[in-house]
Amino acid sequence: MASEDKTVLTPSQVDEELKTLEGWARSEAVLSRNFVFRNFRDLTSFLNHLTRTITEQNHHPDFSLNTGMRMISVALTTHSEKALTRSDLHFARALNVWKPGT
Repeated sequence: MASEDKTVLTPSQVDEELKTLEGWARSEAVLSRNFVFRNFRDLTSFLNHLTRTITEQNHHPDFSLNTGMRMISVALTTHSEKALTRSDLHFARALNVWKPGT
């Protein structure tokens, strides 16, 4: 299990990182992204990727599942710091490596 890097980032640092993080947006101290899938197989594959990432990184985002829209919404923040940290960005990057059909 990886250890979390709870280094707090400034809004400008996060905004700079977001330039290379496809699909993510910042609102105050939260990064969010909606992942929409072509089919239920891809949705469940991504959900497995999400739960593995949670376990591997020991970082626990808020997320919701909407099976009707085939969508998983993910919200990242480091609750203990009440801020965005390097762990949040690392987690977002890990989610972005998932590809359909994997």
